Amino acid sequence: MAVPASQRVTITLALVCAGLLVLVGCLFWNYAWLMIRVACASEQTQTFEGLRQRALQTDANEAIRHLQYIIQYYPSGTKQETGSQLDRVVERERQRAVNDIIVYMRMKTGQNLGDDPQTWIQKYGQK
Repeated sequence: MAVPASQRVTITLALVCAGLLVLVGCLFWNYAWLMIRVACASEQTQTFEGLRQRALQTDANEAIRHLQYIIQYYPSGTKQETGSQLDRVVERERQRAVNDIIVYMRMKTGQNLGDDPQTWIQKYGQK
């Protein structure tokens, strides 16, 4: 017994609609996760900027506390997928904040301990 042409068209259209619904669902899911990751990246970079600003307006010991917090605050791969574009943006902002604090520490202390933040933390961090 053959299926009439109208039924074949109806079945085909139903399958296409179902496929489109699945596709829309996947797109919505991916978009929602992207928005979450963007919000996390925004929060991270704002945190770095706030800590950087406070560090540049305080004494050396307090600046080192901010530097240490920046380094330890959600390292690459915790809130962002390691190597992703958002991760690179966050890490670039982290590095900028670290570099600015190290430059400030050089001016504040009159010493040059290099570019490694751990060296500065070991010397000026809380014992």
